Amino acid sequence: MRGFSTAALLAFGVACCAPAFAADRTIIVLDGSGSMWGQIDGKPKLEIARETLASVLATVPPELELGLMAYGHRQKGACEDIELIVPPAPGTAARIGETAAAMRFLGKTPLSAAVEQAADALRETEDRATVILITDGIETCDADPCAVGAALAQAGIDLTVHVVGFGLSRDEGRQVACLAENTGGRYIPAADAGELDLALNRTIAPPAPSAEPEKMALPDAAVTPETEVGIGADFAVEWSGPGGDGDYVDLVPVGHAETRGEIDYRYIEEDGPLRLRAPGRVGSYEVRYVWRGPDRHHVLARSAVEVVDSEFALIAPPSVAVGQQFDVAWKGPANRGDYVDLVPDGYAGTSGELSYSYVEQDRKSEPATLRAPAEPGAYRIRYVLQAPDARRVTASVPLGVTPATAMVALPPKVGTGAEVSVAWAGPANRGDYVDLVPAGFGETSGELSYFYVDSSPDGETGMLRAPAAPGAYTVRYVMQAADGRRVLARQAVEVTAVDATLAGPRSVTAGARFAVEWSGPAGRGDYVDLVPAGFEETGGELSYFYTDGDGGRGTLQAPRAAGDYRIRYVQQAADARAVLAARPVAVLAAAASLSAPEATEAQTEFAVAWTGPANDGDYVDLVPAGHDEIGGELSYAYLPAGSGEGRATLKAPDEAGEYVIRYILSASDGHMVLESRPIAVQ
Repeated sequence: MRGFSTAALLAFGVACCAPAFAADRTIIVLDGSGSMWGQIDGKPKLEIARETLASVLATVPPELELGLMAYGHRQKGACEDIELIVPPAPGTAARIGETAAAMRFLGKTPLSAAVEQAADALRETEDRATVILITDGIETCDADPCAVGAALAQAGIDLTVHVVGFGLSRDEGRQVACLAENTGGRYIPAADAGELDLALNRTIAPPAPSAEPEKMALPDAAVTPETEVGIGADFAVEWSGPGGDGDYVDLVPVGHAETRGEIDYRYIEEDGPLRLRAPGRVGSYEVRYVWRGPDRHHVLARSAVEVVDSEFALIAPPSVAVGQQFDVAWKGPANRGDYVDLVPDGYAGTSGELSYSYVEQDRKSEPATLRAPAEPGAYRIRYVLQAPDARRVTASVPLGVTPATAMVALPPKVGTGAEVSVAWAGPANRGDYVDLVPAGFGETSGELSYFYVDSSPDGETGMLRAPAAPGAYTVRYVMQAADGRRVLARQAVEVTAVDATLAGPRSVTAGARFAVEWSGPAGRGDYVDLVPAGFEETGGELSYFYTDGDGGRGTLQAPRAAGDYRIRYVQQAADARAVLAARPVAVLAAAASLSAPEATEAQTEFAVAWTGPANDGDYVDLVPAGHDEIGGELSYAYLPAGSGEGRATLKAPDEAGEYVIRYILSASDGHMVLESRPIAVQ
């Protein structure tokens, strides 16, 4: 039966026996990861955190030494991105609020290392100190928060860590609560702005504790499991206790002292027995009732259970998310044709399974791999024995298929064509992806931009590209299940128009190279080009340069033909290219002159005086009379760019005859003969 309510216990704990939060020196560790762009009631969590933090900081005593540390706020995918931005000192509250308001949110969640570094910064004195971690995610940098909490507790310093879980699920909260509890601190969940305000007031600026707080009396509880169960089997546990939100019954090895690292657990959510799953190893274990008290988790009751061997066994998780692939360890004869399958609960047939995997005698050490269906519900995993006359189910265990949870987080507004980092969380099944589609788009194909989640370099972020047209769009997490795709999470995003500018000459001569100054988004693939006036395509340009890395300035080259043209800034977006800015430029006809002897001896060098635009690549050549091609010259000389006039030296061919000296103009769209004159070779 249930005892008194969790609300009553929490009120009792806060009033009578809450730990003293006031400290001489405090560092706030603020989550700057990309997931903070996730929304609560349509508002990004980072905005809620900034506003709430500023409100609470306005109430703290000026003599309180406060500091600010952040992680994930400077770069993507970097576990070392941790910075003590404001060292602890009196009177820093306003500065901390201003600094938090200017933070970026884009990286990973190295919360364990951040708390360690905050503790190191507070070790400079022997004063009592507090670290307050505000996080919306769990550890993503291969560290163990529980181990860090235990190490800090054993370090011999007067340090308390409190953890505020902002928008964390109940299971996620369990993974970081031990970081606080192991140091004598408290884990406080906060689901919205109001709860975050309450949590920060209770940690950053708490009321003074009573002089001699009363010792809290633990409530009564009991657990009664089956005394002997087979490996991998489900078994019932009767219980009594407070039955509060967050209380659970778990299974651990005998002597296990932590309130984490359990083999299996079930939250107490309704009256009646719970079911736990035995491990695959024979031995002595304990079932425990764990109470989530006002300050920490407490083990209220224990009872022994013996796990014994069995002829047939299935060692499988008690629940998986829809679409998830999972392994099932098994024990059995592995006859030819034996298999492990997945069927709806209550299904008695030995065909029509939803997923199956054959087992083999020579591969007993390898698990069977199954895939969950798309529909949540009750299912069973079975060992099916292939006998000479029929198939027979020799072992089965229940499997709960739960709805998958997912999250996508990104800024609510992005510019057209922008590449944006999207934080994601989800089942990460093979084939799952995050995409960008128009608002209201209901299909699971035809996306404008996407990335597969298993291609994320850091396992939690990926890049999408905005489309060319401003408007309302949606970013979605799309799960790939055995029987189709499903959208698990979505966030609205507004794509806004972006500006660009161009500055350059009003006219240039044919073939001339000229500078263009530009401003614009400079996204990957953006470029500035030159096209004929009236040309509307985004391709077939006469000259262009990419904007990335050009520092606001680039060079174009005019074509051969005089006429009216346009310089354009072209943006590359997810679905198309778009012209963001354009300006006219006139291309003027170029002129040249040549002066050389009327005749020269074979195999001799001779001088040619010339005038002309002297574009980069212009040259004077010698070809047979009647030769109309560009190329195939018998002799040539490049002209010094920009010189306008000069002398070039050519060499006459071996054979006597009629030849032509030519001035060749180099332009963006090819070469042309600007001027020519005959010469005889004798």
